[in-house]
Amino acid sequence: MTEGPSGAGSRAAVIGAGRMGHGIALEAARGGFEVAIHDSQAGRAEVAIGEAEADAQDLVAAGLIGASEIPTIVGRLRPAADLESATAGAEVVFEAVAEDLEVKRGVFARLDRAAPPTALLLSNTSSLAISEIAAACGRPERVALAHWILPPHLIPAVEVAPGPRTSAATIEAVRDLLERLGKWPVVLEREMPGYLINRLQFALLREAMELVGQGVASAEEIDRAVRGSIARRMPAMGLFGQADLAGLDVYRQIFRYLAADLSTIDGSPAALDEAVESGRTGATAGEGFYTWTADARDEALRRRNAELIRLLRADRGG
Repeated sequence: MTEGPSGAGSRAAVIGAGRMGHGIALEAARGGFEVAIHDSQAGRAEVAIGEAEADAQDLVAAGLIGASEIPTIVGRLRPAADLESATAGAEVVFEAVAEDLEVKRGVFARLDRAAPPTALLLSNTSSLAISEIAAACGRPERVALAHWILPPHLIPAVEVAPGPRTSAATIEAVRDLLERLGKWPVVLEREMPGYLINRLQFALLREAMELVGQGVASAEEIDRAVRGSIARRMPAMGLFGQADLAGLDVYRQIFRYLAADLSTIDGSPAALDEAVESGRTGATAGEGFYTWTADARDEALRRRNAELIRLLRADRGG
């Protein structure tokens, strides 16, 4: 068997086997870890292993693994009946349970008792303060944010952030681990609400939803504008690279003219409130800003994954 990042027999645990957990487990297994998966819902961990095996086909398409490697990688995944058996001997624990502070604090209180003293204890929270999660744990110096982005097997970036009591050595260990897994660790200097990626994403969504609410343009037209313009530049240049190319003096002039008119609403946009309150909660409900059938949702996911695979190939020069 291929040696793991820290040598043969390296062990990891994933607590929570929902939309994120199986992808995180797959990436850890691809990096050589023997991965135990635990979920409070009976049978869910077994389902997650099947989902991870299906996702591995995307990695074949992206040229990241060969088809012949799938049995070995999936063979490193096992379900665990309880958190204690899942974390026994683990070098790293990835928490991916519901985005609820009390639920996460309960998990970390148990991890404090069950996981080895040297284990990295990493939360996948996208909005909660890592300090508040770590407060349930007697070793907050070993607790950090490792926020994976959906779908985790196809998105390279993983946000990393410390709480006020997280040690520098822990952050370096998390960075090194993620790099060995082939991810792009994005290390923040401190925690903040929403961290980095959600702050950027929701700033754009706030403005877009306000434009819909004001009747400036439909959701379809705004998505068309994004896909045909800034979304094409961002993979190549990011935000600051594009600003430098366009000229910071030009951008300053635009900011001086435009900034006062951008949305600064305190709370959720009216267009979002109206959709949710009328039951239009998105693809799973059949309607959100778009109307969805099951086939349309599956096709959208297929297109999304195909584009993410294309970008992964481009990262590899393929």
